[in-house]
Amino acid sequence: MAGIFMLSSLPGDDSLLNAFEFNDKIKHFIAYFVLGITYCIWIPRKNWLAKPIFWCIIVVVLCTLFGISDEYHQSYVPGRSGNNLGDLMANFIGGLVSVFLYLFFYVKISKVNREV
Repeated sequence: MAGIFMLSSLPGDDSLLNAFEFNDKIKHFIAYFVLGITYCIWIPRKNWLAKPIFWCIIVVVLCTLFGISDEYHQSYVPGRSGNNLGDLMANFIGGLVSVFLYLFFYVKISKVNREV
């Protein structure tokens, strides 16, 4: 979250923001994918085992709420266009994909550990 906030605080013409030749939506997707994975890892294993769907929803909601606050924050930064629905959708999709991939690999790893 701190990294996203720091990058969001940079003016639109900052060289760090333009260092990568990715589309802006891909940058948002990657940032919120990483945030989603971080949230998933932070949640204890027993919670995932007890209520996986509940925790999936929590992670996606947390990513989305932080994305909303980030877009609002960007609206006050020079050269940035806060409150962009496309950016918000990229944030949401990044969080959503992170949860699905986390669960996919979590289930695979759990099956392998049970077989050993």
